[in-house]
Amino acid sequence: MATTLIYEVECQLDPDIVADYDEWLPGHVRDVLACPGFHGASIEMPETPPGERQRRRIRYRVESVAALDHYLENNATRLRTETAERFGGRVHCERRVFKPRHELTATAHDPERCLNCGTVVTGRHCAQCGQASDVHVLSMKEVLGDVMHSVFHLDSRVWQTLRLLVTRPGELTREFIAGRHQMYLPPFRLYLVISLFFFALSALLPDSNFINLDDEKDPDVTASTSGREEQPAVDAKPAASVTGSVSKKQAPAELKDITGELRKELEAEGVAPDEIEKALERDTSCKIDITDSKSLDSFESALGRACQKMKLDGGRHFAERFAATAPKLMFVFLPLMAGVALLFYWRPRRLYAEHLVVFLHNHAFTFLLIAVGLCMSALSNLEIPGTGLLTFLTFLLYCYLPYYVYRSMRVVYGEGRFRTLLKFFTLSTIYILLLGFTMLLGLVITMLSLS
Repeated sequence: MATTLIYEVECQLDPDIVADYDEWLPGHVRDVLACPGFHGASIEMPETPPGERQRRRIRYRVESVAALDHYLENNATRLRTETAERFGGRVHCERRVFKPRHELTATAHDPERCLNCGTVVTGRHCAQCGQASDVHVLSMKEVLGDVMHSVFHLDSRVWQTLRLLVTRPGELTREFIAGRHQMYLPPFRLYLVISLFFFALSALLPDSNFINLDDEKDPDVTASTSGREEQPAVDAKPAASVTGSVSKKQAPAELKDITGELRKELEAEGVAPDEIEKALERDTSCKIDITDSKSLDSFESALGRACQKMKLDGGRHFAERFAATAPKLMFVFLPLMAGVALLFYWRPRRLYAEHLVVFLHNHAFTFLLIAVGLCMSALSNLEIPGTGLLTFLTFLLYCYLPYYVYRSMRVVYGEGRFRTLLKFFTLSTIYILLLGFTMLLGLVITMLSLS
């Protein structure tokens, strides 16, 4: 009596051939099934642990040992040679033969259904909603384990994404464009998380010059809120000049509105009343570098009021609002640069989304590198041995950034060194000009929000 066999072939694939292999494999399986004695096959994709190569498993149903021997003697060599010629040593296969020990027939019973949505469940989880088939009241041990997992566990995709982003320029972008999304974080989510982390870190680190506009204080103006602690009072730096000059007497109504608003803000911050009067008297008695209010249009008038406010509080409110505006401006700037890059790559034709992914990944790395640089700069300011080395390492980090962007362009677009260098310098020039214009627009918007 003939005994049905399972002939299993499991292949480990190099990352660069996965897509090509998946496209080729069904045709190869059909060629094997054309051999005598093969009745069917299934292609499986086992779960791959992080860091390991992807695998594909093919399970053939063969009618007898004689049919399998006939295949191995007459057809296997030819089919394996075709595989080797196409993929070389980038595919490593293991082959196994399974013989059934007992033939069992399952008893008929009603299929299990998901308690959440009612769908028939054929595995450990519902295919419709994802709920586990094993549903029970959790014990305290399971509850605590779930809490600890939620608090301390990070998805392995995070580490896989960061490792590839940092160590192999452009490789993460190439993987995403090739359609291998499951193992990595989406580009927009990665950029959003890292950019928010960067701007938050820039605001929190001491002595950070990223948004700090108030580095020098006027030693003559101080205010006491508790009688024992002294705080720097209102800074009295000269305001930025717009055009012309007008004194307090020439614009009394406008100055009255500005000083009234500033008085309320300073009182809310707990500044002593006598110090408020002293600061306002000194700052409003001087000349304001704006034109006659009667001849100003609304835009110039708004900038004049913003300059006066920045003079009285040392630019603190301006810095806070600009720090909140800058991330929003980058969401406008990145799609704009992706459109510029589209003009430089015509052959082969690439989608706009591919260029956007390139810029999202490169900016995510840029923010990550600058964040590390800020931390190292903060540590170098501490009076501990070896801080000079940190300053040198920070300088090397910033020098590495242009090479990272150049290398990522070579990896993603696959062009030669000269063409890549030419496009790198051209796009960098356009990048700096557009970034400067975008930041200037942000400064104007921030100043108008203060008026």
